[in-house]
Amino acid sequence: MAKLKFGKAFNDELKKTARASGHFHNKKLNTFNISDNLFFSDTEEIVTHQMSPWIKTILVLVFITGFALLFGRAFHLQIARGKENLELADSNRIQIKVIHAPRGVIYDRNGKIVAANAPGFRMLNASGSAKALYITREEAINMEVNNDPRLANLEIDSLRTYPHKEKSSHVLGYMGEITEEELTSEKYINYKGGDKIGRGGVEEAYEKTLRGIDGGEIIEVDASGRKLRTLRKKEAVPGQNLRLTIDIALQEVTYQKLLETLQKSGSCCGAAVVTDPNNGEVLAMVSIPSYNPDNLAEALTALNSPLLNRAIAGVYPPASTFKIASGLAGLESGKITPETKFEDTGVMNLGPYSFANWYFTQYGRKEPEPVDLVRALKRSNDIYFYQLGALVGEKAIANEATKLGFGKKIGIDILGEEAGLVPTPDWKDKEIGEVWYPGDTLHMSIGQGFLLATPLQVSNLISYIASNGKQFPPHLGLAIEDSRKGAVKEFKYDPLNQGADPQFINLIKVGLEEVPKDGGTAWPFFTFPIKTAGKTGTAEYGEPNKTHAWYTAYAPADNPKITATVLLEGGGEGSTNASPVVKEIFRWYFSEDKSNLLKDIGFVATESARTLGE
Repeated sequence: MAKLKFGKAFNDELKKTARASGHFHNKKLNTFNISDNLFFSDTEEIVTHQMSPWIKTILVLVFITGFALLFGRAFHLQIARGKENLELADSNRIQIKVIHAPRGVIYDRNGKIVAANAPGFRMLNASGSAKALYITREEAINMEVNNDPRLANLEIDSLRTYPHKEKSSHVLGYMGEITEEELTSEKYINYKGGDKIGRGGVEEAYEKTLRGIDGGEIIEVDASGRKLRTLRKKEAVPGQNLRLTIDIALQEVTYQKLLETLQKSGSCCGAAVVTDPNNGEVLAMVSIPSYNPDNLAEALTALNSPLLNRAIAGVYPPASTFKIASGLAGLESGKITPETKFEDTGVMNLGPYSFANWYFTQYGRKEPEPVDLVRALKRSNDIYFYQLGALVGEKAIANEATKLGFGKKIGIDILGEEAGLVPTPDWKDKEIGEVWYPGDTLHMSIGQGFLLATPLQVSNLISYIASNGKQFPPHLGLAIEDSRKGAVKEFKYDPLNQGADPQFINLIKVGLEEVPKDGGTAWPFFTFPIKTAGKTGTAEYGEPNKTHAWYTAYAPADNPKITATVLLEGGGEGSTNASPVVKEIFRWYFSEDKSNLLKDIGFVATESARTLGE
């Protein structure tokens, strides 16, 4: 029979109880049979210490269940989810940090930096938000000095810098953070939340070229998140550099002279396009108002849409600059010849409607002799082109305009270009619900009415004449370069030869060469030392007593190397306000001492590729 052992104190108490009940045994009591029944009285029973089988079973089950639970939990953590838990543990110990690739540097045609990179410090967002958080250099240094645990969440990024600010912003564009919607697009399949992408200008158009390939670093950190060591590292691949056709000094001159003229004329807005007519290279492109790419918030709330690139997206009646196209349409149609002349009547009547010449309206005077095409261009005689339009018809003029790049996108290598409008009877019927009137043709022949064009299209027109009938696609990209390999790609464009008769183009040239001479409409050029050719334009539009001012020209007249087209919105007359801007552009371009002229506008040259060791 099983026996239970008890302590001495328990035995003493048991002896006392046994004597009282007459069950005391005269021997050392340290054991007793668990089968003995001990009573304190007739009704009081000493509780036995025999364990019930049910209790045994319950205790065993509890023990087995507890062990099973512990074993199951251990199995679940170490076997079933062992890989996952190991990754979680490693994620607390091992971190992957992105090494952001520096963006390609943008240079002007002479190697001057126009867009570069500066170190930026980007904090990873622990909340998982794609929004990037940048801190200052001083904040990053303090974190390093204090061994801040947040260093584990700090990445070094590249921030874009634009030395010429608003003077080059419409050419270059700016950097903006990628949106969640863009992240779902195939176009940005390799981008991450918080990344910045090019917006507007060449930054957007050449995004794939300028963007590099990010690298990465696997590091081990301690419990506080401090870096212990680098386990693996893959360096980033910098983006390729882009060289532009832009001459940044000429860009600044164009911007400054246009801005000064706008302020003097009381105009809010304007644009200028300067090109090399022999290859389509854009030497300068300005749109005012402009914006500082470092302060876009201000641009978004400013008046007159500073983000709009008026050089390629502003549409205006081209006015008398379009007479170049009308003249070619008349010659190619055979309806007029170089000898065709019309009498200047001051006013041309068409049914109940009257169409006056500007010279008659302003001064009450007429040309003393019949006018041919050359003199009509020199004097910008409306009566001649009214008569031409009536002879040729709207279809021939519209066809010639389309051939010369009006009414469609020319295809410059940045985004945002507008097509303008070359109206036709079908267009008017569909959009306005009216028939085409003969007066519509007369208005179109002088660049008015429904006709709309961008400064880029007018620039393309003058370049066509300057290059003897060749159309080069206007472009800003000159070459793609790699700092290690040198030139990777040079942009070369073949001209579109429209098959125009050289005699007709030469006749137009003769007329345009007369415009800046004594008696022509471009009077600010009368004393200019270099022979030039051009066409003024004064465009009427909806606002009463307001006109857009145009001037488009090339120089030298006998060997064109540069064209310039200037528009001032509501800026008055082209001869008075637009042509002086072109004059200053040409004066700087042909000056042998450009440095002094640049000092006048406060130009500060940036470093070149050579000074940076590239």
